[in-house]
Amino acid sequence: MDTDGFWALVESSAAGGPTCERAERLTARLAGLPLPEVLEFQLRLDEVRAPLDTPGTLAVAEVVLRGWISDDSLWYFYVWLVGLGRDAHRSAVHDPDALADHPAFRLLAALPYERWDDHDFPEWETLNYCAHYAYEQLTGEEDGLEEALEAIGHDSPCNAEFDEPVWTPEQRAARLPRLTALFADAT
Repeated sequence: MDTDGFWALVESSAAGGPTCERAERLTARLAGLPLPEVLEFQLRLDEVRAPLDTPGTLAVAEVVLRGWISDDSLWYFYVWLVGLGRDAHRSAVHDPDALADHPAFRLLAALPYERWDDHDFPEWETLNYCAHYAYEQLTGEEDGLEEALEAIGHDSPCNAEFDEPVWTPEQRAARLPRLTALFADAT
């Protein structure tokens, strides 16, 4: 599976419903593919998530989540960004402040944070497990995907790690002025 195939699967799974239903659709589609394609899907997910692992993406998450960031919530925010599709991913990597124009961000900003329910939070944890469950369905092996990844020398990351210093609140506001303004009144 190449990058275009990966994005086609992710984007085609977006046909309405909460992310848990979306993950079920994606898992079912993956389970209909040859086993090597399922492995490749996981490799592509790890590849597209890697460039999000920056202080800039952390800053976007801090703005959107009003500073309530944990290792897990940041990791799930990354895959939510992936779930928004290739264009949103490109913005997050190259021009994160442009995400202020994305409908998902505008919708979050319009809803008061204290009224968010589980479906409103920008996270898609279950995307991390779609290939795992599809691989298990195809092989009957609970840890089959992890073993297949290890066999090719691939270790899927499971936490954010930055090579650069985290942005200060002042740097965040200066580098993300549109996002900061969009979420400034959304309390």
